[in-house]
Amino acid sequence: MHKLLCTSLVALAALCSAGVASAATVVATYNFNDTLNANELGAPSLTSVDPLGLNAFENAVVNGNAQRVFHWQGLGDDPAKNGGLTLDATGLLLYDAYSIEMTFEFLTDAQFGDGWRRIVDTHNRQSDNGFYVDASNFLRVDLGATGSTVFTTPGFHTVILSSFSRNGRSEVEAYLDGTFEFRSNTDQLSLDNANNPDHLLHFFLDNLAGPAQQGYADGRIAFLRLYDGIIIVPEPETYLLMLLGLALTAGVMGHHRRSGVAGGT
Repeated sequence: MHKLLCTSLVALAALCSAGVASAATVVATYNFNDTLNANELGAPSLTSVDPLGLNAFENAVVNGNAQRVFHWQGLGDDPAKNGGLTLDATGLLLYDAYSIEMTFEFLTDAQFGDGWRRIVDTHNRQSDNGFYVDASNFLRVDLGATGSTVFTTPGFHTVILSSFSRNGRSEVEAYLDGTFEFRSNTDQLSLDNANNPDHLLHFFLDNLAGPAQQGYADGRIAFLRLYDGIIIVPEPETYLLMLLGLALTAGVMGHHRRSGVAGGT
């Protein structure tokens, strides 16, 4: 029983410290401490997309902590003038089973594009398909599911996106600040598509071809981590159930201990 309690405590501590329970493997981490290089040896660096020469590292307070961040800047009326980041994910990720964890903020609402702001694009900027904050300030996959938690602006948020195939069906899941937002049956965010033979990930950049080419806003990013596989974020109820289980286990242990003491006197 003591071993069971210790095991449960270790599991709870791991969940609380990590914030996520993951069936995924970390492949690249970016902290934006005056560099776009990954922490992991051999992982590719991010590339700054900066047509106006405005992108820069700067100081910010992120969730109460002072740190360096990357500030992307551009113009939203013309996608060729968007600022952002891109990454060559060739050989880095499973193209049909990957996750992205990122902490970032949009500094303004979108001035064009009906208020939509692109977060992630996997179609080499050749399609309107992608992952956005929509005009109502909810996370959304274009023509797909929509979240229910408001993405406030400005303000740093942690977003988790998973794209995967299950039972032969492509799906996308999204979380905002630890809250499950939606699951959508779509292959829009697969890295294996005809538009993107080089398996590029674009961040915050809207499409250069196709309709609706003005979904853009400036912002800052403090953290980015990429995974092979699917991240599962425990809901608050999960922590509560674990705590109740620990309390029950501790109560049973205390009862047995007292019974043993009483029996020996």
